[in-house]
Amino acid sequence: MEATSQIQKQPEGAQGFPFIGNLPEFARDPIKFVTRLQRDYGDVAAFSLMGTKSVLVSDPKEVDRVLLETGKRYDNGKNGGSVTQETILGNGLVTSEGDFWKRQRKLIAPAFHHQNIKQYADLIVDCTQDMVETWQNDSVRDVHQDMMTLTQRIIMKALFDVDVRDNASEASEAFNAMMHSMGAELKGPEAILPAFVPTPSRTKMKQGVEYINSLLLDIIEKRRSDSTAKRDLLTMLMDARDDDDQPMSTVQLLDEIRTLYLAGHETTATTLSWAWLLLSQNPQAYAKLEAEVASVLNGRAPTADDVQQLVYCNAVIKESLRSYPVAWITRRVALEDVEIGGYQIEKGTSVFLSPWVVHHDARWFPQPDAFLPERWLKDKAELPPREAYLPFGGGPRICIGNGFAMMESTLILAAVLQHYHIEVLPEHPIEIEIVGTIRPKFGLQSRFTARSS
Repeated sequence: MEATSQIQKQPEGAQGFPFIGNLPEFARDPIKFVTRLQRDYGDVAAFSLMGTKSVLVSDPKEVDRVLLETGKRYDNGKNGGSVTQETILGNGLVTSEGDFWKRQRKLIAPAFHHQNIKQYADLIVDCTQDMVETWQNDSVRDVHQDMMTLTQRIIMKALFDVDVRDNASEASEAFNAMMHSMGAELKGPEAILPAFVPTPSRTKMKQGVEYINSLLLDIIEKRRSDSTAKRDLLTMLMDARDDDDQPMSTVQLLDEIRTLYLAGHETTATTLSWAWLLLSQNPQAYAKLEAEVASVLNGRAPTADDVQQLVYCNAVIKESLRSYPVAWITRRVALEDVEIGGYQIEKGTSVFLSPWVVHHDARWFPQPDAFLPERWLKDKAELPPREAYLPFGGGPRICIGNGFAMMESTLILAAVLQHYHIEVLPEHPIEIEIVGTIRPKFGLQSRFTARSS
């Protein structure tokens, strides 16, 4: 009887306004809002957004259970979710559901097998070295913009074996319009306006999607008429067949490669940007990283086989992802009445999971606001709980490109450090901008100091 009454408990939470709920506070500063929510109401905290019952779940084991049960007791929240996200990503791997999602995941997964992604290591290093050659000693540059330009070139070469340097500025402009539209929907007037209202950010976003679609369609059509053997991801996706021996339709192919292009471009660049900032703020960790790169590589270019040897470099990337998880929040929707942490959660409730909140919880990460790559170098028994670290999500919908992202980040960091010491200017203003991911709002103006041979 006691257990039954316990499960029927309703979570406490933040009181909001009629209809709009907690939207004003959430929109003002989403990260501050969810951090306060967990602090004031615990690991299962209730709130509401535009009449939708919502809970924030912050206990790692409960978060892990929700992620594992996605597709069974929870869905990905597509229905009633982000209009902007659906327009940008279509019915790609991030937004699709059910059996269709399973089919697509099965078709795409081989392209991201660790043996397949290793073939891109040389491409990553070559593109990085091309960029380094354009830099000048003692120059001041926006390292965030450099990382965005670099990862865009890499993902386009890896996906389509095409070089976008001729279209880089137009593609970046289209991409930024999409990302800013996501941010506007989260915290701007789009949060309360119906989907059919053509706001300026929605108009720019649709134009951006049209531009990227035309770019990608041109690539697909050229590939179909090209008999030359290719080994890129586009070829693997075009050649993929489902259990009924059917290929992807052109529309579906567009949705999937647009999703991979956008996710593969933004997340790695932003992770590296935060890494440069954190290293600049922590000179001892920076010196340790530079010493490892010099010792392991001894002046030669890094390769796929070096990734595992660059132990501290990997730890720096992991700690950067902990400190600034690019995908800082995710959402699921309960498909039935469920129990989470001893609380009864009604069918249809939006269940929010925030890597930011979990990653900055001192119960799982002592000194959560300190940059400590060493926390990832301890014996297995002393490592942070597996469930408490989720920069790539978890469960069946864990990011399919996480292995590629870790390899790419490590190789870029090592390849750059062989040639330059990059330090974010101490006077440069640092503020988080939420645009679907979390970016440095004002870029990262940095001094680039060339290393002597």
